[in-house]
Amino acid sequence: MTKKTKKRSIGFFTTSRADFGQLVELIQAISRDNNIYYKLFVGGSHLADEYGKTITEIGESGIKITACFDYLLNEDGPESLTRSAGLATYELASIFKNYNFDFVCILGDRFELLSIVTAALIFCKPIIHISGGEVSEGAIDNQIRHMITKAAHIHFVACEIYAENIRKMGEESSRIFNHGVLALDAMTPNKLLKKTEVFKKLSLDPVKETVMLTFHPVTLDKTPVEGQIINIFKAIDKFNFQVVISAPNVETDREKIVTLLQKVIKKHHDYHYFNSLGTLNYNSLISYCKMVIGNSSSGMVQAPFLMIPTINIGDRQNGRIRHYSIIDTNYDVDSIERGIKKAINKDFLSKVKEMKFIYSNGNVAGKMIDTIKSCKIKTEFLQKKLSFNS
Repeated sequence: MTKKTKKRSIGFFTTSRADFGQLVELIQAISRDNNIYYKLFVGGSHLADEYGKTITEIGESGIKITACFDYLLNEDGPESLTRSAGLATYELASIFKNYNFDFVCILGDRFELLSIVTAALIFCKPIIHISGGEVSEGAIDNQIRHMITKAAHIHFVACEIYAENIRKMGEESSRIFNHGVLALDAMTPNKLLKKTEVFKKLSLDPVKETVMLTFHPVTLDKTPVEGQIINIFKAIDKFNFQVVISAPNVETDREKIVTLLQKVIKKHHDYHYFNSLGTLNYNSLISYCKMVIGNSSSGMVQAPFLMIPTINIGDRQNGRIRHYSIIDTNYDVDSIERGIKKAINKDFLSKVKEMKFIYSNGNVAGKMIDTIKSCKIKTEFLQKKLSFNS
């Protein structure tokens, strides 16, 4: 009699719209595979009204939620965020005790992921980390990402440069897999909404030239955030754009940014603010925008993939790979205005359409699943070694 192979199980942990927007592709692919299954644990900003209560987006995707862990406090200062991380650790202890899964999978570099990593290590669960090896020097995310790398057992990276960064950190080559950018699995033309549909859903004028603005706190930059925001809008106001504004991440100074954004939109009927657009709306909308403006990682990856110009403001994304379509500016009004003028220049746009996209893409979720299924969870796999020559 043939012995049945035990099905692998993965515990996915999502704490924000940013990581779920990418993980959804992998989770849905797993749900179609007979030899692997998932459990999904949802926490953080997904559960809060002020962040768009994006748990509803998870429900709409058809993905089953296994359990929730609620830990966010109502303030965004360093003390409150630190307490939130501690509360997350407390909540996660029960999840790891009460639910069984073979792997823990996390994506990105959010501060609360360290709580998940801590629980995984204590419960001896191998960690799958997606998007390691990247660099964003202007935010604490950079250090958090590298901390997760040193804890993780499997690294799924976006390109060879990031794989090499992880090797230089002493990680064994056998643990590193360059399968490409998971987020791009959701950005093929057949998966995006048509312009008429997405503009109608968001009550936007389909005739006006539209730009996307997403600006997150720059946690390692001491430039006053009020001046940053004011200068961005002084520059944008020189153009006749319809501006779609997506709320910033949960980080220190988030509420300052939100308050300033809401003051601005009250004075402009062509400015539209959303706590959360939802992944499908966000991806679809970018493809119909003249440019994306701000300091989001989507301007570094998704916008170049769609050959849409990016006005990247400030230091948050310092260290990330640059495509030709990315225009770096400082916080000065003149610098941002020059960037916008370049982004609408016909010669510049023609070169953007011809540029080579650096990151790997195409069936990234499928490649990840094959790797996970082939992994043997033995003692030597859990016992990590430093390897500077691999």
